[in-house]
Amino acid sequence: MRGAISAFSIMFGCALTPFALAGFWVADEISGSGRYVADVAPTAADPAVRDDVADRVTAAISGSLPGMDRPATADLVRRSVNAVVTGGDFPAVWAALNRAAHRRVVSVLRDGPGRAVPERVDLDLTPVYGMARRGLAAAGQAGASRLPDLHPRIELFPVRALLGARTACDWLVRLKWALPLLPVLPLAAGVVLAGDREEALSGAGFGLAASMVALAAGLAAVRSLCLPVPADGGPPSPAVYSIFDALALFPRIGLRVVFAAGLITAGVVAIVREHRSSREPPPAPDPGDSETSTLVQGGMRCSSQGSRWRHERR
Repeated sequence: MRGAISAFSIMFGCALTPFALAGFWVADEISGSGRYVADVAPTAADPAVRDDVADRVTAAISGSLPGMDRPATADLVRRSVNAVVTGGDFPAVWAALNRAAHRRVVSVLRDGPGRAVPERVDLDLTPVYGMARRGLAAAGQAGASRLPDLHPRIELFPVRALLGARTACDWLVRLKWALPLLPVLPLAAGVVLAGDREEALSGAGFGLAASMVALAAGLAAVRSLCLPVPADGGPPSPAVYSIFDALALFPRIGLRVVFAAGLITAGVVAIVREHRSSREPPPAPDPGDSETSTLVQGGMRCSSQGSRWRHERR
């Protein structure tokens, strides 16, 4: 019974580890905008992000600027937009856009169910649009001053997905610092209760490594299958992929550390057991076997003496 409880505790702790790691990651990203912005800020240098932003702003200007049917005008618009997304001010603008998007996410998660919420959470590219419009006006494009106030956007995900996870996210934020301890308790209990603690420790190491493989597969599946698609049904924006990869850097590093720690633990246990077995002396002979050997040798001596006596009488 004790062995069964030990095995169940170890398996439960290993199965709980991916959820604890993922839950801590989600809670850390939700609880404050500083962490989120710090994670996604480097994506401002990603060419895929810059091209995505430039395409959307260019499309917004193209639909409103007179004379866009002329190649010279179209080239001027694209160069003006590219100058914005490759300029030194774009990283700060990109960080501000993501900070505003994070505030909208937190607002949806924390506001009461009766509050009106938007249908989607997105990145509002209005500041980039305004900078490109001013650049066109400075380049002598007369129609730039007559452009309407447009709001090109990059759609991130539907709000209904957040509303369904509102309670779960609330509890994750509350239990943020307790989450890493949740798998430690059953794992420690399983090792302590085990009859062979070294074998239990080795099994826990292999189990943790296997659970991290499952977490890596889950992250890959989310990236491939579960990222939100735009309202028009097209594929997810390249910027969305880039943002997800930036946000997923923490759990990917964490799962690699836990995976390596699990394998190292199992390997150290195997080396220690092998070293101990090689230094143990050979087992002492069984006393019963010694008596049997003595009797056999005595019988052989008696038989030899009897044969010699019969030979002398002859």
